[in-house]
Amino acid sequence: MSRYMLKHKPNNFFMQRFVVGLTLFLLSFCAQSVEDPWLHLEKAAQAARKLSYKGIFLYQNHQDVRSIEITHLNNGAEEFARIVTLDGKPREALSRGNNMVVFNPSKENVMIQTRQNQSLFPAILPPDIESVKAIYTLRFVDQERVGGREAQIVYLEPRDEYRYLYKLWLDKEYGLILKMSILDHQQKVIEQASFNQIALFSGQDLNWFKPNVDTHKKYIMDDASNNKVSHEKYCTIANLPTGYREVSHVTRMMGNQPHPVHHWIFSDGLSFVSLFVNQIPKGQKSRIGETQVGSSHIFARVMNGNQIMVVGEVPQATIQKISNSIQDIKVH
Repeated sequence: MSRYMLKHKPNNFFMQRFVVGLTLFLLSFCAQSVEDPWLHLEKAAQAARKLSYKGIFLYQNHQDVRSIEITHLNNGAEEFARIVTLDGKPREALSRGNNMVVFNPSKENVMIQTRQNQSLFPAILPPDIESVKAIYTLRFVDQERVGGREAQIVYLEPRDEYRYLYKLWLDKEYGLILKMSILDHQQKVIEQASFNQIALFSGQDLNWFKPNVDTHKKYIMDDASNNKVSHEKYCTIANLPTGYREVSHVTRMMGNQPHPVHHWIFSDGLSFVSLFVNQIPKGQKSRIGETQVGSSHIFARVMNGNQIMVVGEVPQATIQKISNSIQDIKVH
């Protein structure tokens, strides 16, 4: 009995090692097979911010079609970008981190506007896509060439009626978004951007990071410099559409308005909606109703003597729900 067991022990030993090795291989194969597809979106979100690239893309929004040049650099500590409109009236924007300065040259002067937290192509995805995963489903389809590069097409499909469908072309090597289409509920393209040329670079030179405008013109800051971050509880806002949250709230003087305007921005990580609330001056006619300008929906109503205006490139249901989320307004 003992001689029989010793005789066959080597075979059992090697058989056990074979089974263990096969099991580890299969586990590794299965792990690769069920790789989280959202990792591709995370890679795309990081690529737009961490890579240094220069390219020209075509942007289309309703009837507005423009060619735009973008130069983006990440030096390991900060992001820098210069965005130049190549068609029609000259317009440039310089961004550093979350701060952006827009230059609008006219015949006599250059209007300067300051902005924050802009999500511009190709950096349309939030750095943390967890919020996107909760409100969209992800679907991979075909592959296609964009700007001379191979791209994987993916769909971000909304889970409810409060957002549109996003079709993205992701660079197969680097993950960068090479093309984007936003489709409404009738599958009609309402906004699109696509690189027709794109190249990566590794230099750290920032000589390009300056506006190319006439230095003899007068530079004028718009009233955005008077914006104040507001912590005043001017309105009670509740029951926003699922996934939307407040990302900013400022008060500012607008146009000839005698009273300050409260401006909120809400976002689900991909789309942005603006809410404006201001006291209606005596004798001024209020606005009520719904309208559409290009791909943007606008909804206006009156509450406690205040004009409420909601604007965004989102479904009409989203605009109405955000307007109705105002449950109370401070009475002056």
